[in-house]
Amino acid sequence: MIKRVADSAEHMNDETIESLRDLVQGINDSASFLMEAADMIEGDELVANTLRSIADDRRGIGYTIGGYIALRDEEPAEEGTWLGGLRKTWASFRAGINAGDPTVVLIEAERAEDAILNKFKEILPQIAGNPINDKLLEFFDHVKTDHEQICGYRDAYQNA
Repeated sequence: MIKRVADSAEHMNDETIESLRDLVQGINDSASFLMEAADMIEGDELVANTLRSIADDRRGIGYTIGGYIALRDEEPAEEGTWLGGLRKTWASFRAGINAGDPTVVLIEAERAEDAILNKFKEILPQIAGNPINDKLLEFFDHVKTDHEQICGYRDAYQNA
């Protein structure tokens, strides 16, 4: 399996590698945002710890995908995007003017997760049939589950 993945990575075109790099940047944005969101949520350790756990998972996903990029002798993205930085600033601002309301933080966390899900949706058709696709589908399912959990927390706060 490892040789098959390595061979497949070596034969990916430049556009796919660039899409994978963009995906890693989005994942890095997600991990960074979720860690900051966890710090913004005061008084609810369950939600804060869940966000931290999801952020750790995102880092692992980004590292794995970065490894696929490296198999092609390309450099994976190590940081996020300027848009991800802007999202963190915006969420901090919104949370500040809303007295740290966890609902606001979770709404912004959901938006961050929407962005990463969209990146997955963009790349999956590009690598259909490639052994890497199987792993990305697994990651995509994991991200969808985490997204639903964040939405569940958001809904609980909105309905409280």
